[in-house]
Amino acid sequence: MKNKKFLLVAAIAMLAFSTYSWNGNKSENAAATEETATAAPEKPLVFAEFVALDLSSYGIPVVTKAPKDAKVIKSTTKGEVFVYGGKLFKLTFSIHEGNAEESVGMIKEITGDKEMNPGFDKFVTEDPTGFIKQNKEGKLAFTYGVTTGKSSVIIREGMTFDQSPDKFTDYSADDVKLMYEAAKATKAK
Repeated sequence: MKNKKFLLVAAIAMLAFSTYSWNGNKSENAAATEETATAAPEKPLVFAEFVALDLSSYGIPVVTKAPKDAKVIKSTTKGEVFVYGGKLFKLTFSIHEGNAEESVGMIKEITGDKEMNPGFDKFVTEDPTGFIKQNKEGKLAFTYGVTTGKSSVIIREGMTFDQSPDKFTDYSADDVKLMYEAAKATKAK
């Protein structure tokens, strides 16, 4: 019972994080967006060019796939680890109790509850340990889990606005699908 309560609280916290990462704070970053709009566009990322990135030295016992120049950033507030592969590739990794199926299942249940999450529209992709969801504005977001012994690592698109080096949180559907592909390629170490 205690484990289920913890997982429920963790799932609610992750849902709140996901909602924040979907919306960001556009009023504060409007000037930054205008500045970067004149910069040269980033080269499109290609999954086949991604390399293995071991996160175990950061306390996350997995090896994921990321762009070759990706940087690992430890969260200053939540104990999460971020993989920053540029403006269009950011992943958040966090450890949860229980296996990936249980953790993702609880998060998915809360995500799909339209009373608790009124911005939710539908699940676009559903896997045993992950899903891509769409909000009513058509924006995509995902959650994916990897079982690592007695716990699981939950992976989500993006980074919190305050932790992101470029303060960018508005990903295209293709960006989110590419990040999901990298999450699905993540293996427990």
